[in-house]
Amino acid sequence: MGLRLLQDFGQVQAAEKADGSLVTQSDRWADETLRTAIAAQFPTHGVLSEEVEHIFPDTDWCWVIDPLDGTTNFARGLPLWGISLGLLYRGTPVFGYVHIPPLGQSFYGYWAGNSGLEMPTGAFLNDRPITVSRDQPDTNHFFNLCARSTAVMRPGFPVKIRMLGVATYNLLTVAKGTALGGVEATPKIWDIAGVWAITQAAGAIWHPLELHPIFPLQPGQDYGDRAYPTLVVSQPKLVAVFEPLVRAIGKS
Repeated sequence: MGLRLLQDFGQVQAAEKADGSLVTQSDRWADETLRTAIAAQFPTHGVLSEEVEHIFPDTDWCWVIDPLDGTTNFARGLPLWGISLGLLYRGTPVFGYVHIPPLGQSFYGYWAGNSGLEMPTGAFLNDRPITVSRDQPDTNHFFNLCARSTAVMRPGFPVKIRMLGVATYNLLTVAKGTALGGVEATPKIWDIAGVWAITQAAGAIWHPLELHPIFPLQPGQDYGDRAYPTLVVSQPKLVAVFEPLVRAIGKS
């Protein structure tokens, strides 16, 4: 699937959806391909996807898929975009997989949390274990913003700022120790379901910027329009460093 998308990369026309984001025929093809494969391999599992199905099903197991995260990058020829899948058990992710075809990087992770499942815990990049950085903030470290969180940029920000244009990769750089933190102002459930398990299995701290918990998702609810402002940092004590700088994002 990644090979097919690489062939389409930078060669397709994008259209604007109602929420202002872009979509291409590649997004739709990848969405259908993933849903078909899941139905064949896991016929009792539900599926929630960005392009087609937004109602969370009444099944113990459900896949939440983003067939092409970073569509603007993909359509404009910027080689940073990915495919994201999260496997939820009773509404909460326990496994995540994100493939970044232009970089040849595949992330995956297992995080049982409070699910009661007996399963391994760990995060991996191309089959090698990854973990967060334990470094202290300074101007030689990174913090990632999204396009809707640039208002936090001001003098005195404790680390260098980067904007990657891909919600999953933004947060996965924290999991693999490249960045000390990242914030997403308006991610949808398909933007975060795949990275939820990976980041926490790598030791990161997931800090929602709103009062209501993200998971578990509820059967019958429509998750098409809801956003989940989120801060992810590499260490518990960094919540106190970065949360005051970005907390307004969750109230916008």
